[in-house]
Amino acid sequence: MENSLKTLRIDLRTRLERMDKEEFKLFFSILTHYWVKLKAFISSQSFVNLWCELNLICSDVDEGFPDPYDRELIKSYCQEHPFYFIDILDLRLVIKLFCAHLDDRLDVLIKVLDKLDTDGLWAAYACCNEALGMSENIEELVQLTEEKIKRFS
Repeated sequence: MENSLKTLRIDLRTRLERMDKEEFKLFFSILTHYWVKLKAFISSQSFVNLWCELNLICSDVDEGFPDPYDRELIKSYCQEHPFYFIDILDLRLVIKLFCAHLDDRLDVLIKVLDKLDTDGLWAAYACCNEALGMSENIEELVQLTEEKIKRFS
């Protein structure tokens, strides 16, 4: 099993490394939506570890970043700047950290990334819905994602 997870992480990283920041924001939006709905793709502990690590590195890189140990301040900052770590950090580092912490249904994420790359955001959400047995409104998800990226980029 560990060898399979390692192979999936390598495949995932290969696909993510082809992305620019705007494309990664699309991926992150998809990932976030299904994590909030189903806790898919990353365990709760791995999510906390990733979030803390990103916040610590952001605070080292950006003097204006809030105290990473002030949970309420960080939560507020995240709501105001949902793509902050993508904008602050080198994308290669962000990808490396995500690949180290994502630990569930990586096969689905790889398919979603392939759809995002070849067929666009709508197809990526449709692929994720199907793989996870969801019936989310894809048109609404696409619209909300595009608006969020436009607003916060």
